[in-house]
Amino acid sequence: MGGHWNRRGSGRGEWAGISVFGVILIVVGTIFLVDQFGIFRFAWRVFWPILLIAVGAVLVLNAASRSGQGRSGHGASSSAISRDGAGRLELEVGVGAGTFRFGGGSSQLVEVRSSNGDVAAQERRDGDLAQVRLRQDVASFGGWRGGTDWEIRVASDIPTRLRFNAGAGTFDVDLSALTIVDARLQVGAARARIVLPRPRGTVGVSVTGGASSFTIEVPAGVEYRFESSGGLTSVDGRTESPGYRAATDRVLVRFTGGASSVRIG
Repeated sequence: MGGHWNRRGSGRGEWAGISVFGVILIVVGTIFLVDQFGIFRFAWRVFWPILLIAVGAVLVLNAASRSGQGRSGHGASSSAISRDGAGRLELEVGVGAGTFRFGGGSSQLVEVRSSNGDVAAQERRDGDLAQVRLRQDVASFGGWRGGTDWEIRVASDIPTRLRFNAGAGTFDVDLSALTIVDARLQVGAARARIVLPRPRGTVGVSVTGGASSFTIEVPAGVEYRFESSGGLTSVDGRTESPGYRAATDRVLVRFTGGASSVRIG
């Protein structure tokens, strides 16, 4: 695949956690090595509590700093990816806790707005294919306590493959105005509303849920079939539309869940 990933958005906290724990591993590994060679002998019962306190202090100070930015009115963030000749889109979204809204209608290729400074975006181009990654900045204090609010908009006319991975929170994923080729959504402990796309051909929508509550809405005229497997899943509603088998344009929803409830309507 050609091209390099170009970063947009804050991107700071996405790597902050990796840096902290990388330093920890180097320090601990060095201490073990020195101890094994007998150069110094460490009192491990004293060392471990000090190390944990130091790491905790770094993380708390970092989170407090980011929280303070949000309170001062500088916490909001946004990012926009321009079309630039894109004819296809592969979009990957990875978020944790909060409220997230996703839909079409963007004049850009992809745009995202957040109430906190927790947007990290990357893009890469290969001919007319645009690959975009959106990540929630893991160092954002607002993100950890579920206080963030995102809105993601995508160009409606660009054929899109979507990967949406989410943790705990409230998710509103409206695919009805998008040109979806394939969609895969995975959420943890969440409440989610998913509006099915208007398909061209047979479009697959895969949903994986933990202890979650789902509402799947079907736009007028869309033929669909719902299949579920795994876990303790209760389904309320029609699992196949009357014209699904004869339809050329249709949506096949495959659901795999834990202790989940699904309402279709």
